[in-house]
Amino acid sequence: MANLKEIRNRITSVKNTRKITSAMSRIAAARLVKAQQAVTGARPYGERLDQVVGSLVASLGSGDGASEAVHPLIAARSGNGRVAIVLITADRGLAGGFNANINRATLQTIRKEREDGNDVVLITVGKKGRAFMQHGGQKVLRHHDAPTLDDLVVKAKAIASEVMAMYTGGKEGGDTELPQVDKVYFAYNFFKNVLTQQPRIEQLLPFAARESAGEEQQLLPVLEPGRDALLGHLLPIAVESRLQQAFFNSIAGEIAARRTAMDSASDNATQLIRELTLFYNRERQAAITKELMEIIGGAEALKG
Repeated sequence: MANLKEIRNRITSVKNTRKITSAMSRIAAARLVKAQQAVTGARPYGERLDQVVGSLVASLGSGDGASEAVHPLIAARSGNGRVAIVLITADRGLAGGFNANINRATLQTIRKEREDGNDVVLITVGKKGRAFMQHGGQKVLRHHDAPTLDDLVVKAKAIASEVMAMYTGGKEGGDTELPQVDKVYFAYNFFKNVLTQQPRIEQLLPFAARESAGEEQQLLPVLEPGRDALLGHLLPIAVESRLQQAFFNSIAGEIAARRTAMDSASDNATQLIRELTLFYNRERQAAITKELMEIIGGAEALKG
């Protein structure tokens, strides 16, 4: 059984840990306000752009668009049996199951694709995703550190350029060789609310209209300067926008998950301190009682 000094040391250690988790929780709470404003402010633009581009894509093959050429980013590819997955995680841990959930979901997708006979190439965004995949024996083609709210747009543009090059030709400017792929997916945590982050794996390329986009088709009866010109300009922007939305959701989700995890850790520390203090008091009282009994027993022996 632990002596009183060991119990005191442990209580002190847990109290110090609680100070750290409480501070991290307060920092996360302060950062969460800005992140929430960013993700909710960016969603209307991203959703509207998706609707407009999705309606253009959905209208191809009907009406006056039947004779127009298919844009490379929406043309279905087949032949090399290779898919790319952009895995978006965080650089740091201490965020509950935030990283683990999306990592496991992505690993299941990789296994399914390989069961179907497809080769999988990975682009990781965030150190936790890279570490998980490399530890599991998965090869990472490209890696990027997790974005912040300040450099999010720049990183989304760079990664979008990479995956579009992989989908359309397998090269990215200069002499950098990239493998050609038939499909591109992106995996991220969707920020639903402070307590809920949902792992999602969605198709990025070929760019496809989402379910709600078809409703917008009737709002675009006349197109100037033409569907091809609009798609040529808007499709790369839409690809970047989807990655930006994923980054916004991932950043907000990470901060929210860390706040929840640190709150839970602080509560657990408080409960442990309470239990250890009670145990310490009992042990101290037992030691005092034992010492008194020894003194009384010695005194009685002297009298006898």
